[in-house]
Amino acid sequence: MSSFSATEFLRSDIGRAAQKYFVVGATCALIDWALFALLLYGLDVHYLLSGAISFFVSTGANYILSVRFVFGVGRRSRRQRILLLCAVSTAGIAFNLGLLGVGIDVLGVHPMIAKVFATGVVFGWNFLLRYFFVFQK
Repeated sequence: MSSFSATEFLRSDIGRAAQKYFVVGATCALIDWALFALLLYGLDVHYLLSGAISFFVSTGANYILSVRFVFGVGRRSRRQRILLLCAVSTAGIAFNLGLLGVGIDVLGVHPMIAKVFATGVVFGWNFLLRYFFVFQK
């Protein structure tokens, strides 16, 4: 029985896509966090509305960068990709805002720490569904 090494994974199609998506995801996470902080602390917008706005803006940036640098256009039409991305993002924002709410309201965690944690959890969800479902590699 042979095992699949980390090196083999990183050289595989999904491994290369994961590496590129990590860079795109990190860039979009910074956009998400910066906009969240600006809205929450600079403009005194409620954390759930700040989280929703920053998530949608970073999701749009993620789509554009993912098509350009990670997945290409895939096999689906642009309209199908956008509709599927909306479905995936709806679940993603539900997870994100749910974790944000539990972190802040239930656990008493600082809003930025809760936001970073929620982003990390949703990151894996986003990559896997985009790779296998939205862009259908």
